[in-house]
Amino acid sequence: MPPQTTLLPYRASRLAAAPTRPPLAAPPLGSPSLAPATRPRAAFPAQALPRVAAAPARQVAQTPPGRGVWIDRTAWLATVDGRPLDLTYLEFEVLDFFVRHPGTAHSRQGLLTSVWGHRADDESAPDLRTVDVLVTRLRRKLGPDNRYRIETIRRVGYRYRPLDADAS
Repeated sequence: MPPQTTLLPYRASRLAAAPTRPPLAAPPLGSPSLAPATRPRAAFPAQALPRVAAAPARQVAQTPPGRGVWIDRTAWLATVDGRPLDLTYLEFEVLDFFVRHPGTAHSRQGLLTSVWGHRADDESAPDLRTVDVLVTRLRRKLGPDNRYRIETIRRVGYRYRPLDADAS
């Protein structure tokens, strides 16, 4: 055995003492197909079985509005105009960051810090142009009708323009 291998003890006594469950499709006790000696016995008396509370009704997520970008972090779902987007982890995080901070200009370094978690002096941080590539892919996935929502601000970075800005 190699020296880096860890051997865990096997406890056969715990496995042997584990209770068994009755078969799921057992015939009724009064059925003539089983002789009294071969009739299966329940492993637990009916009184000892714990009662399982009824599971609460699962709440259906609010349906996304018909227009614009909609993000549901609990379901990890992003939709645009009611159509679900197929996003990578970082694309979802960047889009979510933009949607949570609309109208604010974000520098490339600020996005690397906020979304990727890299500091400005971190040598392992990706190049600033990585943000440009990700935003380009994100715009492509948003489609021609919504790609303009992520605006490029020359020599600064990016800004997200929400749907409400169109009405004003």
